[in-house]
Amino acid sequence: MALQVSLALPFKLRSLTAQLRSLKKPLKEHLLGLVDTCRLTADDLEPWAHWDHPPSESYGRRLVWRDSNVELMVMTWLPGDHSAIHDHGSAEWGAVQCFGAASHRRFRLEGQQLISQKNLPYAPGQIQWVDGSLIHQMGNSGTVPFLSLHVYGTSRDCADITAAARIFNLESGCIETTNGGVFFDLPESAVLSRHYGLTADPELKREQFELLQQRRRSALK
Repeated sequence: MALQVSLALPFKLRSLTAQLRSLKKPLKEHLLGLVDTCRLTADDLEPWAHWDHPPSESYGRRLVWRDSNVELMVMTWLPGDHSAIHDHGSAEWGAVQCFGAASHRRFRLEGQQLISQKNLPYAPGQIQWVDGSLIHQMGNSGTVPFLSLHVYGTSRDCADITAAARIFNLESGCIETTNGGVFFDLPESAVLSRHYGLTADPELKREQFELLQQRRRSALK
């Protein structure tokens, strides 16, 4: 679970959460337009920034607000930070707005093989749709830290919307599930289950191994 920081929401976030409360199955255009019209900035999210997140956590992650079927989180991306390849557990829909130039790559799972689909990088301020089938990886391949806002929702009440998220661990050849951050090198205490047999082409394995080694070097500094 993301660490929650109990702070009063600024006006623009209060406006957004008031509208999110009534959503159960929003259309893509509706949700993206709702986030866009709030005109959020990185300064609005700064109280939830986690710039000093431990190197063992491959990005910062904090819960801003939660209702019965929707939640808001802020992620913090230092240069070199990347999520593992993952999905979003119980979440059925959502949106992500980045306030920096983020790398973003989509994947699909065919049987036990993970296949790279598209690079869909974020421009600063851009908002992208999230659906329940999304398998992706985000990161900061640049030199400037930035924040991102994440909205995740379901059509029904749910105690933990991103619970049982899957991480596609190509080093170990397994799919891990977790209720917390989708980090590289999860501690055993954060792994709910593992299912072995995951494969991918050698180039994708090499790319992910390089990111993993980068995280491990950072954790030793």
